[in-house]
Amino acid sequence: MDAVPKIEGHAAFYTHLKSGRVDKAKIIGLENDRFVERILVGRKYFEAPVITSRICGICPTIHNITSTRAIEDACGINPSFQTKTLRKLMLCGQMIQSHSLHLYLLVLPDFMGVGSSFELQKEHPKLFQNAIYLKQYADKILDVVGGRAVHPISNVPGGFKQKPNLASLKTIIEEIDKLEEIARDTVILFHNFQYPSITRDIIYCALNFESNEYPIYEGDIKSTSRIKFNPQNYKNFIYEELRHYTKAKFGSLKGEELMVGAMARININRKYLLKETHELITTLGIKKYFDNPFDNVIAQALENYEFVIKSKKIIEGLIKRGIDGKDPVKPAQKFGLGVAACEAPRGILIHKYDLDNNGNIESCDIVTPTVLNLNSLELDMKNLGPLLKDKNNQEKIQTIEMLIRAYGPCITCATH
Repeated sequence: MDAVPKIEGHAAFYTHLKSGRVDKAKIIGLENDRFVERILVGRKYFEAPVITSRICGICPTIHNITSTRAIEDACGINPSFQTKTLRKLMLCGQMIQSHSLHLYLLVLPDFMGVGSSFELQKEHPKLFQNAIYLKQYADKILDVVGGRAVHPISNVPGGFKQKPNLASLKTIIEEIDKLEEIARDTVILFHNFQYPSITRDIIYCALNFESNEYPIYEGDIKSTSRIKFNPQNYKNFIYEELRHYTKAKFGSLKGEELMVGAMARININRKYLLKETHELITTLGIKKYFDNPFDNVIAQALENYEFVIKSKKIIEGLIKRGIDGKDPVKPAQKFGLGVAACEAPRGILIHKYDLDNNGNIESCDIVTPTVLNLNSLELDMKNLGPLLKDKNNQEKIQTIEMLIRAYGPCITCATH
């Protein structure tokens, strides 16, 4: 089929049905390469976070922060507790920003009998407005902390060149009770839909950090297949390959399909969710383990709720402690190799940089979550076979597109 509507970037799919099963399935990225990794070669280390944030207009903040952390690793910089806290707040904003748009504007039309977000706005204005409220809240976090809502500029290697003041932080949470209610209603809304059921056994991967918080900023990479490794060693575990029918790479965990993203994070780190999120899970009777790719929609809604509450707690903590006005930490005299992994809305994101003795970038490697998910997505397209058997052609196309949108692939990131 031609380009799939309501996804980030441009992709088509090809499926071949035979005797009631899908024996061939392909996701075909239609984006052109922009060679960001090559553009960075020869640039100064501090340019990387600015340039890589342009990879995607939906999730620029996660590229900015992951790039910054990798550069700090290469420069021997250990940022302050406050810097890490402000970045975690930015990541809360990034998650809410992306999840709210994906859930309400890309996924929800499939379940409300409308063809697009424009029709959703007309037929269900209150639901459309929920998306706007959530995004406005996230935008305000990123504007106050990151310097602007899209493509942040305040976060740099070593810290923040401009820090938020207490008055601006207070304005973010002026209507937090309303936002919490909307986020809670969002979970209820998406939990109550009837989703196609696919049973499959897949490896889930997510960051895992032995602390008392849900890890999105740092940690080891942990899988449900009992493989756990430091991001520094990702090349020994994460394999990437090119395929002739698409410009996007396909990633695997030592040759095995894997899934990253919201449902993988909750499956691996459920115990670290806030007590408010646990209470909501119990109240709604949400399943204890996500094993259907359509569960990713429910998992994103849960994370949306989690990060609205978490962002409030972080802001309240910053207001209570006050903001330290110290300048960013300068790099050590010696430059080298740096690697970092963070959790993007769609899953694990890895940045790696090699710097020469003058702080110039000699090489760069970026592994995006959609790359890691494409093998699993094609496998699940095959698993759809029994559900497609008795449907007409248009219904088959709709079901396959719904699966693709449940994953929420970012083809733009996958073909950076």
